[in-house]
Amino acid sequence: MSEEKLLEIRNLQVQFNTDRGAVTAVKGVDLDVYRGKTLGIVGESGSGKSVTALSIMRLIPDPPGKIIEGHIKFKGENLLDISLSDMRKIRGNKIAMIFQEPMTSLNPVFTVGNQIMEVLDLHQSHLSKKQKIAKCIESLDLVGIPAPEKRIKEYPHQLSGGMRQRVMIAMALACEPDILIADEPTTALDVTIQAQILELMNSLKEKMGMGIIFITHDLGVVAEMCDEVAVMYCGKIIEESDVFTIFKHPMHPYTKGLMESIPSFDSTGIEAKSRLKTIEGMVPSLFDLPKGCNFQDRCSEVTDECRGIKGPPVLEDLVAGHKAACFNPLK
Repeated sequence: MSEEKLLEIRNLQVQFNTDRGAVTAVKGVDLDVYRGKTLGIVGESGSGKSVTALSIMRLIPDPPGKIIEGHIKFKGENLLDISLSDMRKIRGNKIAMIFQEPMTSLNPVFTVGNQIMEVLDLHQSHLSKKQKIAKCIESLDLVGIPAPEKRIKEYPHQLSGGMRQRVMIAMALACEPDILIADEPTTALDVTIQAQILELMNSLKEKMGMGIIFITHDLGVVAEMCDEVAVMYCGKIIEESDVFTIFKHPMHPYTKGLMESIPSFDSTGIEAKSRLKTIEGMVPSLFDLPKGCNFQDRCSEVTDECRGIKGPPVLEDLVAGHKAACFNPLK
């Protein structure tokens, strides 16, 4: 039985006009999201992860930003061709998003119940007020918030960071979306609460059959959450495979560098004393990218070929199901 493809992104290119001129922040991204699967998008800050997510939701501010090329098909329909009013019917309803910082995402002057109710008013207006209140309570209960009947009357400042993030998830899931986009949803949380949120999202994915796009810079979270992984650098996908393959055998030197920067633990669970390995250098400016491979100045495997003799490397299958954009892939 073939898997149901919910989202298909092809050749996505996003450009921003700035005081220094136009800059392309996302360059030719291809991604697929399937029902019941989690796609992880990994990379350093500024690699294009969040811009890709905002493009799916059509939340790129225009101006200065604009999607200049490509298509984003949700269940076969190109989201870039539909009207903004039709997109609003999909956004928060069929495709929902959780943002990084719940305290700035929640409105401090409205109760938790009012904010979940707003989602239902917009997308499920056929429900009575009593049914909507019941749905709010059900949503909070679903994400493991105790005494949901009481919590719907409370304000964000009355809740802990973990509780606020659970409210954000409850808002996103209130309309039972097909796709959930989670943009670093555990960044501001301590490790105990982070583990609870990740476990919650995995269980809800199984229960509701959603497809999830999980955006993070934390490869430990990727190992816990994801089925497929796409590694981004300077607006491009440079490696893509299933999570087991990419951890066992990374082919791009950048991916290997990310793997080596994860803290290691001995058999007793105590963190090893050796210094963490780092990727030397800095991510190049999008205004001044090198010819050839964008990673060349930080790469230990660099050759003249990488410096632009043949142009930039192309993302291609090196082994069945394992893609990398590298002239000298790791063996």
